[in-house]
Amino acid sequence: MPDISGNTMGSFARLLREPVIHFLFIGALLFLGHRLVAGDPREIVVSTGLKADLERQFRDNMGRAPTAAELAEALDGWKRDEVLYREALREGLDRQDATVRVALAEKLRTRAAQPVAAREPTDAELDAWLASHRSKYETPLRYDFEVVTFPRSDPAAEEQRSTYRRALADGADPRTLGRPIVGGNLTRDSLADKFGPAVSESIGSSALATWQPLETQDSLLLVRVNQVSGGLPSREAIRAILTTDWAAARKKEAVDEFVKSLLAQYRFKENP
Repeated sequence: MPDISGNTMGSFARLLREPVIHFLFIGALLFLGHRLVAGDPREIVVSTGLKADLERQFRDNMGRAPTAAELAEALDGWKRDEVLYREALREGLDRQDATVRVALAEKLRTRAAQPVAAREPTDAELDAWLASHRSKYETPLRYDFEVVTFPRSDPAAEEQRSTYRRALADGADPRTLGRPIVGGNLTRDSLADKFGPAVSESIGSSALATWQPLETQDSLLLVRVNQVSGGLPSREAIRAILTTDWAAARKKEAVDEFVKSLLAQYRFKENP
């Protein structure tokens, strides 16, 4: 009778010498070692801290403590979401979905900005910020003015203006002098469009509340500037806005440095 046992053992011994068997055996050992060290990737630990956090969230939303059934329901919901989240990561959906990528990147940026200590900037820091970003806060100067017009087409225009000026100098109310007074609130550019560059320049350098004679190609004018607004506000006038912008800039600097440090740890390779 043939020795079946001996043949079987010999075949098994030859099989063990096959390289592919060695490879599979090593792979199995590596997988087992990973499971022993890292644990089952599909094993989710439900900690007491998690349960306490779910209870706190329920209290914040409902204004009372959850019942045992409500807490169990909240925990079941968390389990479902956690399983779906982990499976999405396993399938690489976080890398394939641009919205998810942007959300995760923004999450890191937000976390990088958190360590920046909130403090009130000094006056010197605010002054420096305002000086270096003045275009952000500066608005065009606006001139609130009144004008009385004497058309050049009237031969008596010069005499009429002189008479009007003398009456004003004597303290007369311009509203009682029988000529229309037109008001406006314009920037230098708008003044130049309406009256010409020379008049705009003169109005821009006028003393407040003083009637002065000016001219256009068609008219003789008396102009009074009542108020000037706009320009660069003082630090105190916009301190709250300056403080907010200054703090945001400090956080952005922290985020930029964080991203820069991460980029230095990665290499990018383009496929030919």
